Amino acid sequence: MVGHIFGDHSFCNTKWCVFLENPLAKFSKLPYGKPLQNPELKKELDRIFNKKLSIQAEKLANLTSAQTNENLNQILATKAPKYKHYSASNSLSYRFSATVAQKNEGHRYVHEVHESMGLSPGNFTIKRATLMDKIRKKYSNLQKTRKYKRRRIELKSEKSNSNGIAEVLEGTTYESNIDIEDDITDQLEEIPTWKQITAEENFPIIVFDLETTGLSRQSDIVQIAAVTEYETFSAYVMPSKKITPQASDITKLTFFNGQMYYDEVPVESSPPFEVFTSLIAFLSKFPSKPTVVGHNIKTFDCHILYNQLNKLKMWDEFCLYFNGFIDTRILFRSEYPGRQSYKQCDLVSDF
Repeated sequence: MVGHIFGDHSFCNTKWCVFLENPLAKFSKLPYGKPLQNPELKKELDRIFNKKLSIQAEKLANLTSAQTNENLNQILATKAPKYKHYSASNSLSYRFSATVAQKNEGHRYVHEVHESMGLSPGNFTIKRATLMDKIRKKYSNLQKTRKYKRRRIELKSEKSNSNGIAEVLEGTTYESNIDIEDDITDQLEEIPTWKQITAEENFPIIVFDLETTGLSRQSDIVQIAAVTEYETFSAYVMPSKKITPQASDITKLTFFNGQMYYDEVPVESSPPFEVFTSLIAFLSKFPSKPTVVGHNIKTFDCHILYNQLNKLKMWDEFCLYFNGFIDTRILFRSEYPGRQSYKQCDLVSDF
């Protein structure tokens, strides 16, 4: 096992190692799909696996998913709920036995117990048990299908994205030592009055988008792109923070040892100051101040851009060369109320 992740497949098996049939395959869970290289790490893993875990190899080889145990606990919770004190009751052992019987034999265990005791099994009990077992078997078969598993992964991803959006909107609600942190009330800035832009003004439109290291408003920008009718601007930015796995899955960007990679292909990146200096130079080329447009930028992209520019003391200079931001999601909600979805992909397909 240790040799496998370090590129040594001499002890591998074709049942689980694809490298024996395809030496050009890539590791799905290792950085950039390549084997590990650190000799000290290999030595330590050899010590753990070969000297400690190999003694229990037969026991560990039989380990399976914990879902069966979780399902058993769920059945037990219906027969001995925690909100009732059955621990001191003589019925607790019977409740445990009933749980195991239902898990192993299904709901028909009830009338089987009745028959073994010479009692009437009960026609309704038999019908009910048969129906419950059919439902259980049908659901069990459904859970094994590829469609069900794929949908479960999609729902998990949607929930993760929903939680990330909620965290961005709420901001920091709790963190370690929050009670003893310095009071930053005096650092809060007054929100300036909004500037109305009339439709008659012939201002240039710049569509922009950002890629970041994470879902937090304090994330670093790793890529910024802007496009007009005739010109484009795109640059990769060296981050000071680690790119989270969630962000990397979306953007396909990784940063390792000072090198930026897009989909495992090296790309040229520059320090933030150089990138934003170039961005300001790009904005300054227009004869009149452009307006920066993006989809759903009000709650995330604008804050990220402001934080990054403010950190570099470049926000005031940036403001000299553009009118403001327009969030197209808000525009579509205003012009086309009642739509089921205002996602960018849905709007593109409809309009």
